[in-house]
Amino acid sequence: MAWILSKERRTIFKRKVGQFWDEFKRKKIGIFGVALLSVFIIAAIFGPMLTPYDPINKTRVAQAFAMPEWVTIFPQFKNLVKTREIGISWDAEEGSQYIKGWGTMVGVEYQATTMATTVVKVSSTFSHQTIPPNEFFVAFTWASSEVENVEYSLRLTITTPNGTDYTLWTQPNYRDAKGEVAHIESNNPFVIINLGFSPGTDNLGRIIFSQKGDYTVRIKISLQPLAPNAKANFKISDSEIFLAGQVHGVLGTDNVGADVFSDLLYGARISLIIGLLAAIVGTSIGVFVGIASGYLGGAVDEISMRIVDILICLPLLPLLLALVSIYGKSIFYIVLFIGIFGWQGLARVIRSQALSIREIAFIDSARASGGSSFYIMIKHIIPNVLPVAFASLVLAVPSAILFESSLSFLGFGDPRVPTWGKMLQYAFSFGGFTRLAWWWILPPGLSIIALCLAFVFIGHAFDEVVNPRLRRRQ
Repeated sequence: MAWILSKERRTIFKRKVGQFWDEFKRKKIGIFGVALLSVFIIAAIFGPMLTPYDPINKTRVAQAFAMPEWVTIFPQFKNLVKTREIGISWDAEEGSQYIKGWGTMVGVEYQATTMATTVVKVSSTFSHQTIPPNEFFVAFTWASSEVENVEYSLRLTITTPNGTDYTLWTQPNYRDAKGEVAHIESNNPFVIINLGFSPGTDNLGRIIFSQKGDYTVRIKISLQPLAPNAKANFKISDSEIFLAGQVHGVLGTDNVGADVFSDLLYGARISLIIGLLAAIVGTSIGVFVGIASGYLGGAVDEISMRIVDILICLPLLPLLLALVSIYGKSIFYIVLFIGIFGWQGLARVIRSQALSIREIAFIDSARASGGSSFYIMIKHIIPNVLPVAFASLVLAVPSAILFESSLSFLGFGDPRVPTWGKMLQYAFSFGGFTRLAWWWILPPGLSIIALCLAFVFIGHAFDEVVNPRLRRRQ
């Protein structure tokens, strides 16, 4: 604490920082690296504010492999449309005497007056004037209650401008209370087959919405009383029609129609965390081993350097793959393993520094004053090797980021967090490469390169400042 509060120490520290900055800002490549790194830091911190979508719980925002919106400035893509989300407001069409409310929430109160089948219909009409979507879905929530002595079924249909009816969803006969969220997707194999199309049809939206005009979506409730006192109540709410767009946002969508830009922003945070933590772990080990080996010498030096020789000979990527397979695909283990096996080069550099420093006169003075080896290493050697260690730490971050991206691309990354490597792995596994979905492939790849270059530029500039041998003549 005394060292922290010492005015003289603070003055010396400020002067050294000022001198360092005066030297560093002359390195244009270092300033460019700082600016580039600042972009990724802003993306990591303000990611949730820059996009409304959560990459963990993916939300469908457009059709699969939708292109970025800005491609519409090119003539060949100018007709591509964005997603339309149409909220359904229901109107009574048949059996209005049983309908007690309409609009976004419809209530049906049925009381048998005859033993004949009763039909209740509600419908909503909307206009479609753009090119047809490849994909669409209809969603609504329905619930029945107070069901007594009645058998009922539900059916959802959509009517095109020329009068063609398509039955998208049916609910079989029930005699008890039930309710659920109905979610009808155009790429659902059961929907495709029930409509009479061949399995694998991927353009059902283009078929149904091929005409421009008014479309009517309709829910039909059929009620068959089983006794004179038959009754039932129904509620329909949260109804929506989703016409998936061919373009979306800044970077389009992936194979499930989720936003790619949100994955990219959140991936910046994970890559920075992994790179920095792994580099800190590796640098800390390298400094400790290098100082102990260089200053203590003897058996400690011999054993440490032989361990370094052995670890340097090991193929790191296959070793990491094996360890992650054994211990689990976790960010914690990935950071730990990259750090544990990433310190050997720094240990050799720090060892050579420690060998030189221990021969300087002030180290002999410290020994003569009764300073222990531990005290001398902490108080005198570490401060003198910290600039080299920090430069090595900055240069170790790109290596850690590349190793994590390689692990994720090969399927050994943490499945719970979005990373750039996982984006590339998903693009490779789910058709991004075969469909040439460049908006899904290039951004994470270029981001990995740019972030690594930012740290490399900063590291080299830092190394030139702290290492007198690398300083250029003014």
